[in-house]
Amino acid sequence: MNELPAADLQDLEQESDAYEHAQLEIRHLRDTIGALREELEQLRFENQESVSHATTAAHNEVLQLKETIAALRDEMEKVRFEKDEAVQKAVAASADEIAQLKETAGALRDQVDEVTFQKNEAVQQAVATANNEITELKETISSLRDELDLLKFNHEDKVQTMERAHRDESEQLHKTISVLREEMEKAGG
Repeated sequence: MNELPAADLQDLEQESDAYEHAQLEIRHLRDTIGALREELEQLRFENQESVSHATTAAHNEVLQLKETIAALRDEMEKVRFEKDEAVQKAVAASADEIAQLKETAGALRDQVDEVTFQKNEAVQQAVATANNEITELKETISSLRDELDLLKFNHEDKVQTMERAHRDESEQLHKTISVLREEMEKAGG
């Protein structure tokens, strides 16, 4: 056989060792690539699982939020309805109270009008009664004045008649005294 020189052999061995080392390195790199691929696949799987879990959690949260929003809308509608109903009741109660107050005011106005009418009627009647009484009193005064004037006239007439009678009697008595004096003087004389 052809024997290779020792230097070539040594080169060959070195090449063979380098080849084996390279093959070993390639196998090691292939194993690393395989491990990295598996790890990458595991990471992809875990990532997809995390995304799936996150998507499911987000979807569940969205559903819960939608349910919460729907419940809040229902509650808000209920509150709005109750508020509108309360406002309508308050308006109706106010309208009833206003109507009652208007009715009461109308009744009071009627009573005031009736009392005013009765008062005016009573005042007119009192004035008429007073006027009648004043007229009667004036007539009585006039009648009494006439009677007084008549009594005064009669009294003055009586006084004059009495004075005249007294004067006449006094004259008569003076004449009689004179006559008697003369007769006494003649008789005593």
